[in-house]
Amino acid sequence: MSKAWLQDLEEKVQEAATRLKEQKALNQELEEQNSQLQERIEELEAQAADAGDAGQSSEWQEERQEIRERVEKLVDHLSDLLSEEDS
Repeated sequence: MSKAWLQDLEEKVQEAATRLKEQKALNQELEEQNSQLQERIEELEAQAADAGDAGQSSEWQEERQEIRERVEKLVDHLSDLLSEEDS
């Protein structure tokens, strides 16, 4: 009986084991990257929360109000143009 099939099987098992090791290493690397990204997200969220608290300054409020007024004027102007077209 030929043992060639057994050698083929051994090679395939070794190849599969090698691939599994590579995938485990890659998975570990991805988990580390994910962990780093999660930490960065938490840092940015904390900064955003701090900025939100600090962002209530009068300068921020004034800029926000100015933008709101300008957008409202644009909306009014567009509404007028649309009204004229309907007439």
